[in-house]
Amino acid sequence: MKLAKILWSFGSLLLNIPIIIYVILSSKAPSDFAERIGYINDNWIIYSAHWKLEFLFMTMITIGAVSFAFNLKKASWPWISVGQIILLMTYPLMLGAYHNTSIEIADMANQIAVVIFIFGNIVLLSGLFHLYWTDTILQKWLRYTAILLSGFATIIFCIVYVGVISWRQAMMIGPLINILYLINAFYGWKLTPPSTRSIPLKNPASSTRR
Repeated sequence: MKLAKILWSFGSLLLNIPIIIYVILSSKAPSDFAERIGYINDNWIIYSAHWKLEFLFMTMITIGAVSFAFNLKKASWPWISVGQIILLMTYPLMLGAYHNTSIEIADMANQIAVVIFIFGNIVLLSGLFHLYWTDTILQKWLRYTAILLSGFATIIFCIVYVGVISWRQAMMIGPLINILYLINAFYGWKLTPPSTRSIPLKNPASSTRR
């Protein structure tokens, strides 16, 4: 449980670094897909390092969530774990299909990665919404903030999933996701294992034969 807290909390905290890097990189990338793939390949050292780093932090968070699911017996954690596992599937696609491949392959991989990423976030964020909705650990103001952020982000990703807005438009909520991950890091550190019920010791005197 202690290792799970460390992995979840530090993973959630450190994940803010690649999120910020991605937002900066995306703001400079061309809007045309073919030109954007060229831009990614021209800056592959940065992109690959960024995705590998993010893959590592997301794996840390996933291990923590799975451990919480087994130890805390709360419905939110299996929910969150499934979302995290879905999200992990996007990184091999990006790392394997964007570098020195044809536009057709890169485009196909990109469409698959985007759908997986958006759907994974819907599952993850709705799980976080349920977690904080039923929470009794955080102070009220922080709990309500987490509920609002996770609920709003879930709605935005659902809107992207059905095609009302694009993924690039949805990136505007990036700072809100950063705040949510900071709350996640704090929440993980506050978690405690379920208290074990003490079993009263048998009175030796009661077992003596009269």
